[in-house]
Amino acid sequence: MEKKAYNRIVTYPKKNEVRFSEISQEQIDNFTTSDVVPWASGDLRLRKTIVFVERFFNKTPCKVLADRFGVKENTIVCMYQQAVEQLEKIVEKMDSRKEGIKAMKADKFNEDQKYFLLVAVFGFSQAEVARMFRRNKDTVNKKVKRMSDRYEAVFSEQVEV
Repeated sequence: MEKKAYNRIVTYPKKNEVRFSEISQEQIDNFTTSDVVPWASGDLRLRKTIVFVERFFNKTPCKVLADRFGVKENTIVCMYQQAVEQLEKIVEKMDSRKEGIKAMKADKFNEDQKYFLLVAVFGFSQAEVARMFRRNKDTVNKKVKRMSDRYEAVFSEQVEV
């Protein structure tokens, strides 16, 4: 944990902290300064994913990847940049959920979204949601289906890049 002040930062050690002076010589000998993290890309299916893994983790040169996929080097550079941008979006989304359900307020969602959340996330039946909102079960069913289709379309576009 850190406490930041105007002109200094005070750090408080965690319980399981290990100081460098406590590390054995054998552990020091096994340290590596290599920034390559080997990651086999053989099981990956999407070319952009393979390009990202090979460039980021295995430091494979763009020229080698371009020859492998039969494209220009610039194409590999663009694919890598797009993959990085997608990962940044994913991390941003993960980070934005900092308080999760506690941060939700009922007035933040329209009625269709409320139906969808109650059914798809919280596990209420459509009949229960219909009773809560004094609506017809078929109306709730249609609205939940519409929201589900909309979310599926959005996420399938992001995955098939």
